[in-house]
Amino acid sequence: MPLAIEALIPVTLTVFIGYLARQHFKVGESVWAGIEKLTYYLFAPSLLVVSLANKSLQDLAWFEVFATLVMALLLCSAVIVLWQSLVRPVDMPSFTSVFQGGVRFNSFVALALADNLFGAQGLMVGALATVVIVISVNILSVSVFSVANRRQGNWLQLPYQLITNPLIIGCLIGLTLNLTGIGLTASLDNLLLMLGKTALPMALLAVGAALRLGNISSSIEMIAFTSVMQFLFKPLAALLIGQWLGLEGLTVIIVVIFMAVPTAPSAYVLARQLGGNAPAMASIITVQTLIAFVTLPITLSLLLPMVNA
Repeated sequence: MPLAIEALIPVTLTVFIGYLARQHFKVGESVWAGIEKLTYYLFAPSLLVVSLANKSLQDLAWFEVFATLVMALLLCSAVIVLWQSLVRPVDMPSFTSVFQGGVRFNSFVALALADNLFGAQGLMVGALATVVIVISVNILSVSVFSVANRRQGNWLQLPYQLITNPLIIGCLIGLTLNLTGIGLTASLDNLLLMLGKTALPMALLAVGAALRLGNISSSIEMIAFTSVMQFLFKPLAALLIGQWLGLEGLTVIIVVIFMAVPTAPSAYVLARQLGGNAPAMASIITVQTLIAFVTLPITLSLLLPMVNA
């Protein structure tokens, strides 16, 4: 069986179990809310800290990874703005959902794939990619909401959102422990490793539980456009830019994976909070999550030969 399919099978089945648990086993909303909070505030930061704290970072292409991700996201953002301005303009609340659907990413699916494919080394590169993308997409998304709603106050929320984001905090703690030489003691390393191993299955279960299959037809054009951006334009841009900057092997594959996963469920929360089209956002998230289980095997089957190339 191809390695790409082997890596995706546990991811797919875990998401499906989460969907079944909510729809058919009547696991309540409060349970999923608790799982999401624990994953976001405890399990995932623990995973990022332990992935970075005691690992050798000397051979990591820091600048190239940063530049590739930021350039790909900026290029993607520019295409979405041009599409809105010149091709198929929609109302501004819907545009914010289109924008988030085209630039945000599901970090948990990406980290799960990095772990399944490359283990600790993949998680280390994935942790660096996570902090770069989380910071970038939050700046871009809040900027778009500020323009769309004509409320400059949205900008005031951005520094707070960044400094309190648990994923960013986890990465910064891990990097600080590593670069200062402090590291983690054996007991702390084991504790965070145990908590971190819980992050990905819990997050994937929550992704499955969040799937909503109704009201999709009214947003079909937005879904189609954002899916093309998410699964074709972004990964292709990241691949070409990364190779141009000299990325290769495992690192370029991880970078492209992070650009090829569906948009994040957190986009729905932001749409509700800042006046976006929340129903359209929910439809985009749901359909992209389902499409990803078709597109990701194709993407990975094309990328994985590059590891040993």
